[in-house]
Amino acid sequence: MEGVVDMVDNENSNLPPVTADDVRHSFERVTGEAEESATTFRTPGIVIASAVVTGIILVAFALGRRVGRKRSTVVEIVRI
Repeated sequence: MEGVVDMVDNENSNLPPVTADDVRHSFERVTGEAEESATTFRTPGIVIASAVVTGIILVAFALGRRVGRKRSTVVEIVRI
């Protein structure tokens, strides 16, 4: 065919061809799915503690805004 370019010279290559299983195995190694003993999430307390801390920070932020609005001076400018 005209216009077709081979990216690899298969005649001079000593490497075996890459199979779908090779690609799948490499992907599983990268993502950590190849381990047969899957590590379970051992400490759900960390998630709960982070959620509680996030909630406390949000409540403190909301209360701080409310207090700041109460104490701030309102200046009205009236055009004559």
